[in-house]
Amino acid sequence: MSICEELFDVFNCAGVSVKKEAYVNFLTDPLEGRSLRPADVLAYEWIGGKHACVDLTGVSPYVGLTTGDFTVGQAALKA
Repeated sequence: MSICEELFDVFNCAGVSVKKEAYVNFLTDPLEGRSLRPADVLAYEWIGGKHACVDLTGVSPYVGLTTGDFTVGQAALKA
């Protein structure tokens, strides 16, 4: 089972309405010819009645090993 499916199941068990691979119309550039982008998991009315989009990116822990400090979000920036 993938992480996306596990997260989907966790939301379902918590009673949150969710959808896998839901197309959303933000964070896209219409000049690139795209108008919709799929989110891995879309949670409807999750906190304060607002929807939450979850995109999961897997990055190997062996890529870019350095002796530098850990930075939050660094894996997402490299992806």
